[in-house]
Amino acid sequence: MILNHRTCPKPLPYDNTFVEIGFGRGDFLIKLAEEQKNYQIIGFEISGISLEKTEKRLRRLGITNVLLIQMDAFWGFHFLLKRQSVREIFLNFPDPWFKKRHFKRRLTSPERLSIFASRLKRGGTIRIKSDYKPFIDYTVSSAEELGAFRITEAHRASPNPITKYEEKALSRGEKVYEIILELIEHPAFMEPDIKEAIGMFKVRKKGKLIQDMAKNQEVKVTDGTMLKTFKVLGCGDRKFIECLISEKGFTQRFLLEVREYGEFSEIDISPFSEVIRTEGIKKAVEKVAELWIRP
Repeated sequence: MILNHRTCPKPLPYDNTFVEIGFGRGDFLIKLAEEQKNYQIIGFEISGISLEKTEKRLRRLGITNVLLIQMDAFWGFHFLLKRQSVREIFLNFPDPWFKKRHFKRRLTSPERLSIFASRLKRGGTIRIKSDYKPFIDYTVSSAEELGAFRITEAHRASPNPITKYEEKALSRGEKVYEIILELIEHPAFMEPDIKEAIGMFKVRKKGKLIQDMAKNQEVKVTDGTMLKTFKVLGCGDRKFIECLISEKGFTQRFLLEVREYGEFSEIDISPFSEVIRTEGIKKAVEKVAELWIRP
């Protein structure tokens, strides 16, 4: 099933899970679910098309022990997974981000390996496959920097390719590299300071929305949190502001709804927006009311 990560209870209640990051067309994920029928399998993927196609295959095959989540894996681990709840993590041919200035986006950067390690059980593993040797070398360097893993090169038990990229690499006669990072101790790791907010988001204030002031703006909400606004939609007593918030690197798009009741206006997250209701968004709602609702 596809999990709505914005509205589900957090963290998820599972232990001893297997996680694949970037499952693509789902071949490996399905094989893993069939082999590990007694365990919960979690797949992170940012492509909506991949999610929908994989879910259809799972339903057709009657596989029920898989959760599909459309979310960046770093934030998925942060918001959804308990510490020391994962048995094994798989990264099959992740994007190598070839240019040096993009290395920080790699799934095996020290920052990302740290959060993955914080969710692994001691003795748990991260298995990484790639046909790009510099990426493997970078991953080994990141793991050595953390000092938390035993690093070994895997010996493939079967010659049969089980991912699209592995099949392509082997068909071109290229070598496929696979390394195993076994967690021997949990590294020091500080969770990103982003939390879900408790309580009401709605702000009521005397006045009306000044539309020209509210559109196409960039506002500092708090240190590390920026709000961008774009169009103001609607008319009459109901309007919507298109927003993008960046909260210490975690970005979300959403609509703010402004409703007018006589002399007063109420601002809240639109019911058309599915967001994780963070403390940053709550403060952003308050900031919009402060700046652009005027008597």
